[in-house]
Amino acid sequence: MKMGKLQQKPFSAALILATLWTGMASAETPAPADLAQEETFLDVLPKIDVPDDVQPIPGAVNEEFRNCEAQWPPQYREAQSGAEARALRDIYSFVRARNVIATADCGCAGKVANWDDVEAVAAALRESQKVERLSWQHTAAISTEARKLIAVAETMCGGSF
Repeated sequence: MKMGKLQQKPFSAALILATLWTGMASAETPAPADLAQEETFLDVLPKIDVPDDVQPIPGAVNEEFRNCEAQWPPQYREAQSGAEARALRDIYSFVRARNVIATADCGCAGKVANWDDVEAVAAALRESQKVERLSWQHTAAISTEARKLIAVAETMCGGSF
């Protein structure tokens, strides 16, 4: 009977499994202490109605956000690096998707949203989380919500966000 390499060296197999286990455990983030704080961003911006049965907008001309670079807010360009870069981009993704759904505009005017909304959400999160700088952990729920809204916007616009 032939044994596999890891079966021949049980210590090596245990070491590999321990390394993998440690890596998985450190990748987890603690659950938020207060779920209400986690969803503070939802109360900052006006609510939008997302239809249960999302349909493409008749005659919509979809423009991908990357093609609208000339219209990007300067603050978005600045948010490509820095301590809060990821968090601010998460918030902006949410704001942009929300804007497309609310305005039913699939062009650059719909996809390039007002940066003031990002600042309002960021300020509310900093206050509720009692931090000076936001990290991706603070905006994880926003990122998840943004992905849901982007899927709606892509369906409405008939193409990539």
